[in-house]
Amino acid sequence: MTDSLPGVVAKFSHLEGWRRLAAAFASGLAFAMAQPPFGLWPLIFIAGAALYWLWRSSAGWVSFHIGLAFGAGYFALSLHWIVEPFLVRPEIDGWMALPALILISFGMGVFPAVGFWLAGQATRRGAAPLPTLALCWTGSEVARSTILTGFPWALPAYVWTDTPVAQTASLIGPYGLTLMTLGLALTLGAFRLSVGTLVSLVTVAGAWVWGSAEINKGNATSGPIIRIVQPNISQATKWDVALIRPHFEKTLALTKKTTSGAAPSLILWPESAVTFPIDMAEEARKEIANTAGAEVALGSLRVDGEPENAEAKPLRWRNSLFLLGKDGALSDPFDKVHLVPFGEYLPFEDFLSKFGILAIAQRGAGIVPGEATIVMTPEAAPPFTPLICYEMIFPREVMAASKEADWLALVTNDAWFGDWAGPIQHLAQAQMRAIETGRPIARAANTGISAMIDTYGRVVASLPMNEEGIIDAPLPAKRETLYRSTGETGAISLSAIFLIWSGLSFYRRRQS
Repeated sequence: MTDSLPGVVAKFSHLEGWRRLAAAFASGLAFAMAQPPFGLWPLIFIAGAALYWLWRSSAGWVSFHIGLAFGAGYFALSLHWIVEPFLVRPEIDGWMALPALILISFGMGVFPAVGFWLAGQATRRGAAPLPTLALCWTGSEVARSTILTGFPWALPAYVWTDTPVAQTASLIGPYGLTLMTLGLALTLGAFRLSVGTLVSLVTVAGAWVWGSAEINKGNATSGPIIRIVQPNISQATKWDVALIRPHFEKTLALTKKTTSGAAPSLILWPESAVTFPIDMAEEARKEIANTAGAEVALGSLRVDGEPENAEAKPLRWRNSLFLLGKDGALSDPFDKVHLVPFGEYLPFEDFLSKFGILAIAQRGAGIVPGEATIVMTPEAAPPFTPLICYEMIFPREVMAASKEADWLALVTNDAWFGDWAGPIQHLAQAQMRAIETGRPIARAANTGISAMIDTYGRVVASLPMNEEGIIDAPLPAKRETLYRSTGETGAISLSAIFLIWSGLSFYRRRQS
């Protein structure tokens, strides 16, 4: 079978020991470079071919080790920004940066490792290798998105974010697109070079042409003007008590900034835009209302409940978003439902706290989650679903939250993620949610990247990282998508095709 690829790739099957694992690790690095911010998506075919041969020539637990080494390389590069939160207060948290990167790289790597091992077991019993590995690998991505609250960051589907192929997510969703992507990535390894190249070219070209036609349909942009405020307040100074008032005035100044265009119908501030409980600050609410001249959706921490003795008992908080009316009245809050583990809360807190480990964004006795997403109904703009930061990365949760909304308002503080890969990847996931749900997204980020995203995932207006300013953009029209109406039916149907393909090989082998 080694004549199916040029010798340089086929020779991977002859590597042994640490060289085999190093090659798998390098394949993971190459696969990660297909993700934003690199966007070198053709690398998935080279990395996939090499990985296929490394796995195909492995047996037993070696296939698990191949998957683990690949996953460690993939996540070490694609999630390298994970060290950034620990460097905000390096004297306190800096020691955890490198251990955190190592732990998340190998911890996340366990998922593809299990997928590779299961595929190896099935193939040994007669299942067709390519569809079996693609299915098991995709299954591991679904598991990674679900287990222990899930972490679906850097799904393989996201390699297509800035290409027309991404529009396929409006049909089969992110997991269907992940299965398609992994199947294509393994193709050059599973078939002769001429056949594999033809299959890959035809599939990608077909999805590219169809996606381009979808994008060219465009979006009507005659909706109300949404003003997105980006105050650009560094994480190092954001919670400085002495700077509460200057930061507040800075955000107010951007809110009332005049432009030559139409006045905004709604103003969107970022996550925790005010660093005091806005529901307990009547004068501040009046000041915002008098300045804005429009409703303001703003992020603020709020005290959880009414502690009987706040001095004796540390406060518990909620990460919330309010809609502030022109009269200074507050709506009922939306409380962030899906909190960031190790960021906003600490899993296994009783045990880990004994070693001096605290949640990075620890406030008082901690942040507690909300009960459910809600739809907010401003007077001068269509109803919207608010989402706070991390909640945008969960495809099925976002889809469920968007059911009754015309658009999504995402408020975030990406200053935690550094100023390159993390914020760019977070933005890319918002682009994919817009494609999947058919709902435009207004994204207000403290330090960037703030953006208005249409339902084809196009960034129609944006502010770069580390720059203060505003975006006044008309709200793009919503649209309906097949994925919105049928859910995971497309992904399940594609999985069934791969399963039949794999099963036919098993059946033929049993017959012979």
